[in-house]
Amino acid sequence: MVKLKNDRLEIDIANHGAEVKCVYHLDYELDYLWNSNPEFWARSSPVLFPVVGRLAEDTYLLNGKRYSLMQHGFAGDEWFDVLCRTDTKVWFELRSNAKTLECYPFEFSLKIGYELLDETLVVKWEVTNLSEEVMPFSIGAHPALSTRLQADDQFGDYYLYFESSNGVETYRFDSKTNLMTDEKITIMDKLKFLPLNKELFEEFPTLVLEGESAIALKSYNHDREVEIRFNGFPYVGIWSPINQEGHIADFICLEPWYGMADTVNEPQELSSKKGIQLLQSGETFEAMYTMTFK
Repeated sequence: MVKLKNDRLEIDIANHGAEVKCVYHLDYELDYLWNSNPEFWARSSPVLFPVVGRLAEDTYLLNGKRYSLMQHGFAGDEWFDVLCRTDTKVWFELRSNAKTLECYPFEFSLKIGYELLDETLVVKWEVTNLSEEVMPFSIGAHPALSTRLQADDQFGDYYLYFESSNGVETYRFDSKTNLMTDEKITIMDKLKFLPLNKELFEEFPTLVLEGESAIALKSYNHDREVEIRFNGFPYVGIWSPINQEGHIADFICLEPWYGMADTVNEPQELSSKKGIQLLQSGETFEAMYTMTFK
């Protein structure tokens, strides 16, 4: 476990998946992340790579050959090396290996950097194609923000505030297949506030939006909040699970994505997948997002 700390925040990051496990605000004595309770979800902030979302039949084609990849790929379950670190900054790296090459036949380097700046955690990604051919990939984040920032908070005490005032239009998610469709539905027209409640996620298990610049998780009852700025990400996923007893979890995921789940019902060429990135041999893809904890 790697710990970063400044005067405001203390961050714990696991080498397994380079996953942020705790964001503790020293002023408020408060952890802003979900506690990874497996009753709902045993993760807190996994990295999604080399796919985002689920593939049809958990399978993709590469030049007609079939390969299997589970939902969100393998990066979240791999061990990352620490390249360098200070008290407030760290860089992790995952390189392709015999295990990854079996399901994703590309040589690559995936570097993930975390840096504390006052109340903000800056997250940077660098994906380098070390293969000789074009490398199709997607990458995304999956931070789970707690909706119990005070002891008596309930999920319905929170709402999402959108920096944009264009309303919210989501792709329709097929809960039976865990795939997206190309159909879009407007759920909020020219408003900045989206109330959180179980009924929303019963109808839309995952919201997938385009063109959002920043979203904040806010409470009706107090001033604690988290703002995520997406810095050019084409898609944002919004998710909170409902368990078998019909209870919604005490967290909301605001997920910056370069990619999304399949929108077709059978395996397809990975390079044809909606939202896929195509990286030339020897080139590096870079992206960044920020999370500010107030």
